[in-house]
Amino acid sequence: MQAEQLINVAPSSTEGHYVKGAKNVVALDEVNDTFLVEGPSQLVTRNHTTLELDEDTLITCQNVYDPYRQAFEKSRD
Repeated sequence: MQAEQLINVAPSSTEGHYVKGAKNVVALDEVNDTFLVEGPSQLVTRNHTTLELDEDTLITCQNVYDPYRQAFEKSRD
């Protein structure tokens, strides 16, 4: 991966969450949007703040409980 390349680590998100500047991004679980980000980088989004990631980081989709369905589901933007 090139330093300025943006990698989407939330493909199911309507806004997208992108990693910039990582040494490598590994998709561990594409169903649950789980990625290992290797090396210092930034997590850039349009609907949240930009986060500085100083070390290897595990990123996964947030799951929330829906009391009406009595089940967990992926969080929505």
